[in-house]
Amino acid sequence: MVTKTEFEKSLKQLYERGYVLVRLDEIIKTENGNLHFKGVRLPKGKKPLILSQDDVSYYTYMKGDGFADRLIRTKNHQIKNVYMDDRKKKIGDYDLIPIVDSFVKKHPDFSYHGQKGTIALTGYNGVLGYRTSLSEYGNNRKTKTAIHEAKKVAAELKREGWGFASHSWGHLNMTTSSVAAIKQDNERWQREVKPIIGKTNVLIYPFGADINDWQPYTTKNPKFNYLKKQGFQIFCNVDATHFSWGQKGKDFYRNARINVDGIRMASDLAGKNKVLDPFFDVRKVYDKKERKGKEPA
Repeated sequence: MVTKTEFEKSLKQLYERGYVLVRLDEIIKTENGNLHFKGVRLPKGKKPLILSQDDVSYYTYMKGDGFADRLIRTKNHQIKNVYMDDRKKKIGDYDLIPIVDSFVKKHPDFSYHGQKGTIALTGYNGVLGYRTSLSEYGNNRKTKTAIHEAKKVAAELKREGWGFASHSWGHLNMTTSSVAAIKQDNERWQREVKPIIGKTNVLIYPFGADINDWQPYTTKNPKFNYLKKQGFQIFCNVDATHFSWGQKGKDFYRNARINVDGIRMASDLAGKNKVLDPFFDVRKVYDKKERKGKEPA
């Protein structure tokens, strides 16, 4: 996790360093059955940046811990958060998505053709802050209303330049899980999440846990075979040992993500891992006030 202040400071530095938001599913396309790297054409001095956020479900365990409650579409078709502050409901920019939206409105050149980022969703607690899981909350009027509201928010997010990815239904570790377990989990995701957000070919691994080592996927990998048949072509793990990493095959593209959170920033401040240095100066971003004045040694 990062604080609101930290994220806003990091966005400012990313913009000042010439980064521009692009979406994976917009630069990797399928042509004649094969994946094709479409790429981007940016002005001199600009660099592409792929942004994603996991677990945008506003889980029930987060209530009362300073997190936003859910995403909403306002009357003027803006995406904002509902945030409860001492039992008072506030509407505003309290999480990554509306913060980025507002930043891009001020700095449209921070977005390539309106592209923002990818939202990775599980399903067990619903999506986008709405308790939409039929298996968990029942096939009743309340759940159906939640599904209806979530669909409206998802549609607006797409119009605003956001894309969606599977993050599995139950936040499943796909490294250690069997093919049978992955299949059972994905079937629940297809039933309960896909009807709300639509089709996606992007899978962002929970825990960053990949189904293979660094070597390319092959048909000898039964997990890859299953996920490929389910329509997934773009796979994202977590690897903070490189500033950027990608691997393209005929029928897949793998992308490594860097976790930007308190643990990663603490590692940077301690001089153990400087993977964030090309993106922003951690010492200028780290929010000692919100983190109780403690700066990692």
